[in-house]
Amino acid sequence: MLRYLKRLENKDLFLVHSMIALSTCTMKLNATSEMIPISWPELANLHPFVPLDQAAGYQEMFEYFAHLLAVIIGFDKVSLQPNSGAGEYAGLLAIW
Repeated sequence: MLRYLKRLENKDLFLVHSMIALSTCTMKLNATSEMIPISWPELANLHPFVPLDQAAGYQEMFEYFAHLLAVIIGFDKVSLQPNSGAGEYAGLLAIW
């Protein structure tokens, strides 16, 4: 995945040498260590349109992780949305 993103970066002048285009911040902000789990077969092979009843394990895992994260940082709830421009508004709401 990291090689694929690097190839995309090399093809796109704007990512490195000029103004950053919209929605590229996800690729810029996600650390390499955050990208490793998406290559694990246990996590990477879920079809995007899988019925929710067949993805219950994923939902349980994300809810548990969100709960642990909220307890650790002292928030009532947290969002697991990716690091992207869409998260800026949620971040401002959390600070406010």
